[in-house]
Amino acid sequence: MDSTSTTFNFFATADDLSKLLRDVETSHLLQYVRCGLFDESERPIFHGFLSLPDLGVARAGDSNLEPTFLVLLQGSKLQVRTVPQRRGGIKYAVDQQANPGTVVIRPGGRYGDSAVIAGMVGSVHHDEQSEMLIKTFSASLKRNFTRVKSYIVGPEAKKLHERGLRLTKSLHAPHELDLSAEGA
Repeated sequence: MDSTSTTFNFFATADDLSKLLRDVETSHLLQYVRCGLFDESERPIFHGFLSLPDLGVARAGDSNLEPTFLVLLQGSKLQVRTVPQRRGGIKYAVDQQANPGTVVIRPGGRYGDSAVIAGMVGSVHHDEQSEMLIKTFSASLKRNFTRVKSYIVGPEAKKLHERGLRLTKSLHAPHELDLSAEGA
C-alpha cells in the first residue's frame, strides 16, 4: 500500500451517481462491499450499483459518517482482515489495506431538502488494476460533472445548489465552508 492516495471529491445526487456508475460499469463489471469494522467476517456483496442501498441519499448529514464501499472488479476475492481488540475479541475489517486492485467510493448524496453531502472516490493503491479503475471513474467524472474549486459537481447537484441547497461536507459545518455558488 502506498502512502499517497488518489482522491476525487464530488457532490452528487442519486441521479448523478447512477449516471456515473452506469458509465463506469459499461467498462467494468463491479461489486461493492461496505467498508468498516464488523463483528462478523461474512459481508454482503452488492453486484452492480443498482443493488446498493440508499444510493445518493445521505442519512447522517456528515461526509465522514456516510457509508463507504470497497469497489472490486466482479470475480475478485474480498479479503477481510482480522483485528484483535485491546479489550479482547476480534473484529473484522473491510478496507483497502488487504485488497489491492480496488478503489473506495463514499457516495454522499442528498440530505432531505437542505443539502447535498460531499462524496469521494479514491484509492491508496497504485497497482495496475486500481489505476485502471480510478482512471475510469476520473474520466466519467470529468465528462459528466463540472469542476468547481477542489470539487466536481454533478448536474442535478448543481441545479439543487442553484435552488438553495447547501453543498457541504457536514450540516454542522459553518456555511462559510460550503462550496460557494461561484462557478457552481
